[in-house]
Amino acid sequence: MDRMRHRAGAMLGALAIALLASGCTPEPTPTPSPTGFASEEEAFAAAEATYRAYVDAVSALQTGMQAIDPSKLLVGQALDDDLASARELEATGKRLEGPVGIARINPLDATTSAATIHACLDLSRSRVIESSGEDVTPSDRPSSFSVEIVAIWTPDGARISSSQPSEHSC
Repeated sequence: MDRMRHRAGAMLGALAIALLASGCTPEPTPTPSPTGFASEEEAFAAAEATYRAYVDAVSALQTGMQAIDPSKLLVGQALDDDLASARELEATGKRLEGPVGIARINPLDATTSAATIHACLDLSRSRVIESSGEDVTPSDRPSSFSVEIVAIWTPDGARISSSQPSEHSC
């Protein structure tokens, strides 16, 4: 259970680092299955449901509740970024404490193999904490954060292939 909590802290920290970072990640190379999404509406619904499930799974692990491993909802660049962020957080001894909420999600673009959505994340109740217990949340961090998520169709269903800061406003 401690390992799961540590992993949850690392994943939430990864989310925190992603939220604090200003860099961009390269565009993913989707590898959809032949089935794909039946319509744009289905693609948007799957992308939103997958992203909400990811945020919920990370939050559940942070509080010590049994949940699916959030990384099971990631592929490609999103998974690579998540693992790298977890390693960086572990090395620095930082973690995210408190919930990151989803204020809203809007559809942007969809095909039969991928959907791009925009999410406004509510950071107002989350803090970045050092291993000493000190709150090191930047004082100028905004209370919301705009992120663009790409979900692709895989043989196991929709998976997040990228998540990066967005220029869309919250």
